[in-house]
Formats: sequence, structure tokens, C-alpha cells
Amino acid sequence: MNNTKEEWGYTRYTRDDFIEVNRTNTSLLKWLQSKGTNYTCYENYIKEISVDKEKIMNQQINTIRIIIYTINSPIEFSFFYWTLLIFLLHKFNFKKPVMKIILAHYILRTIGNILNKLGKLLPHYFYNENSNDGYICATDSSSPERHPLRWFLTRQIACLFWRFGEIAADWYPLIRTKAVANEQKSMWIVYLTCGFYNLTKISFIILHFKLLPSELFNEKGEYNGIKVQKFYFNYWIIQLIILYSSMIYEFSVYYVLKKNLSKLPRIKSNFLRKFKLYSEYRIYCSAFVSIIFLPILSLSIILKYFYYYYYQFKFLNFSFEDIRKSAGDFQYYMIFIDQILLMKSSIESSQQVNLSTIHSSLYSLSNNNKDKGIMSYGSFSTIQYQNFNDTNNTDSDYHKNKLNDNTTISDINNSRSKLNYEAINSESSFKNKTLASYDDYNGIKDEWSYLRK
Repeated sequence: MNNTKEEWGYTRYTRDDFIEVNRTNTSLLKWLQSKGTNYTCYENYIKEISVDKEKIMNQQINTIRIIIYTINSPIEFSFFYWTLLIFLLHKFNFKKPVMKIILAHYILRTIGNILNKLGKLLPHYFYNENSNDGYICATDSSSPERHPLRWFLTRQIACLFWRFGEIAADWYPLIRTKAVANEQKSMWIVYLTCGFYNLTKISFIILHFKLLPSELFNEKGEYNGIKVQKFYFNYWIIQLIILYSSMIYEFSVYYVLKKNLSKLPRIKSNFLRKFKLYSEYRIYCSAFVSIIFLPILSLSIILKYFYYYYYQFKFLNFSFEDIRKSAGDFQYYMIFIDQILLMKSSIESSQQVNLSTIHSSLYSLSNNNKDKGIMSYGSFSTIQYQNFNDTNNTDSDYHKNKLNDNTTISDINNSRSKLNYEAINSESSFKNKTLASYDDYNGIKDEWSYLRK
């Protein structure tokens, strides 16, 4: 394409950059490279803007702003700080399966966000617009559907990364459940619902690729609003199916976990306490959020179809995108919450076991030396070590009365060493059964065993 530079650096395009004839037979690549369907509209726009240098400068500033926002989009991503926190807790050990899942989720969805930001660098597309007075020129492409290249980048390629990033995170509950209830025959329910859930998202990707950039404008060079609206009818149906399948998937995970863990002793407490201790309650909350929002989204789809078929209202806006996004993302927030609470539970359990081991060892030491006059474990820790080495201490008679000839300082030191050794061994044994094994990944088959907690 032959582009020339005007004053203030504004780019000029030629008629070859526009698709004005034979639009139905134009190649996809040509549509992606095009700047519009009416070169005359572009010329009128240039004449109008060439006398307003402030507007040209504002557009250049906006371009720089969009580039900076694009660079910042990985940090702006709503899951960035949650992801960073989990990376820190796991010490950036990407050999762990949970780290691979969270990393894939973050990278893929961030790439989608970057492409979506870059699409804003294409604010204009020059095309015909039908009105009562005939054809008028339109220049705005604020929505991706009004620019072929922007549609391709932000609604086809970006959608591919967004959805596969979600699919990566969708496997977390399945593997989480498999680690706890691998022997359960009911695991097939989780596999089935997870597979269906993933297929709904793949069908969502296919839907976007079925609406080609060359179909956004008709033979007359007009924006094909009717075809785009039909696309969004199917769009919202699949979105609704995705939310329903998500709820079914979460309930299947909850059912299998509940069934497998029902044999274990439970702490009688309120719901908040159970939410902190048991993963199935966290999954239950995620499903409950879907139940709250599903009636609203379902009603909006039903009303949209009702008015379309009975009143021919084609452009009613029943979109509840923010609600859909909140309902869809809640389950991914629960992944991070689940990991944090699992780590917290592991640390608390480790501390309790270590304290119990020390008390048991001290109690055993007290019983073994009862006949030797050594003080009980309750007061043993208050003795200062240097007291045993001070031969000139005024309390020497006291020690002589408490320690007979068969008890020496060496005996006490040996007992204390034994106590420490037992505590370390106990901690090591416990570590292999809890989330502390995060740092001991060895690639074995049972690498997800830490999720049993």
C-alpha cells in the first residue's frame, strides 16, 4: 500500500486501500488490510480534520496512551496480584501442577487482554451508512464489529486466548477432586461435566470464527447490523449454556468431594469456619453465586427472543455483560482463595503437631527420670543451662539432692538432643502428608497428594 505522510505526521491512504467494488468476492486478507468501503468518505474526513491540528495532536496522544495502556495490561489484569501472591507462596516453583495451571491461566488471558487493547489503535473505518436521506458517510469504529481487522484481533484471536486460559483454570477443580477421591466410581461425573463445560467454551470460540471479517459489511458497503445481531443472539445463548454447565460442573465436584469426605470426622462449627477448613464448601459458594445470577441472565435472553420473534425488535439491548463476567470469574477467584486457605491450614496443622511432639517427648523424659529426681517437664524449661556448670552456685546442695550419682549433665544433654531429634523427625514425617510438600515436588504419580488436606 502506498501511504504518504502529511503535516503533523497524519497518514494518508490511497483508493487501493478501500473496498468499493466486488465486495462479496474480495479476499479475507484484503478485508483485513482495508481502511473502509468508501474512499470519498475518507477524503471528506481528511479535509475536515486537516484544518484542526489540535484534533490531530489529540489522536496522536491517544495512540501513545493506548500503547502505554497495552504495556500495562498484564498488571491491570484483575488476577495479576492474586497470581503473584500464589507464585510467592509457592516460591516460583513452576514444576508444581497448580503453578502450571495458574501460569497458563494468567499468560493466555493476558495475551487476550493485550490484543483487545491493541484493537483501540484502529478507531476509524470509513463506510456507507443508510439513512432516510440516502447514503451518508460513517467513520467511527468504536465497536469491533465495525472494523474487520479489529474484529479479527479482539473478537477472534483474543477470544481464542481468553477461553483457553479459562479452560486451563477449569481443570483445577477436576484435579483437586481426583487427588482426594481418585478411587471413587463417581469420578466419572466430574470428568463428564468438565468435558462438557470445556466443549461449550470451544463452541464459543467457533461461533466467533464463523462470523468472518468479510461479512461485517454487505455488498453496498454498509455495516451489516442484522447479521451481527443474529450473531449476538447465538452469542448469548452459548454464554447462558456456559454458565449452566459451570454450575453443573461445580455441583458435581461438590457431590464427589462430599461423598468421599463424609467418612472423615468433621468439626462442628459455623459455615464460615467450614469455608476455611473444607474445599467443598468453597466450591459450593462458587456454585451458589452462579445460581443467583442465572435467573437474571436467563430472563434477559428469553425477553430478547420474545421481542425479536413477536415484535421484530432486532436491536434491543438486553446485555448484562458485567453480571456475566462477575458470575464467570468468581470460580477463578476461588482457586486462589482455596490455595491460600490450604496453605494456612497446613501451617497451622504443622505447628500443632510440632507442639504436641515436644510435649510428648518432655513428658516421656519426665517419666523416665522420675526416680532420679529430675523435675517434671512442666518446669524443666525454666532451668538455665549454666546452672548445671556452676560448681560454686549457692544452690549446689539443692542439685545434689535432686540429681543422684547415676544422673549427670551428659544424661540431660543426651535427653535434650533426643527430644530435638524426635521433633525434627516428626515434623519431617508430617511434612510429607501436608501442603508443606509443595517444596518437595519430585514428579511422582502422587504429586497432587498435598491437595488432600
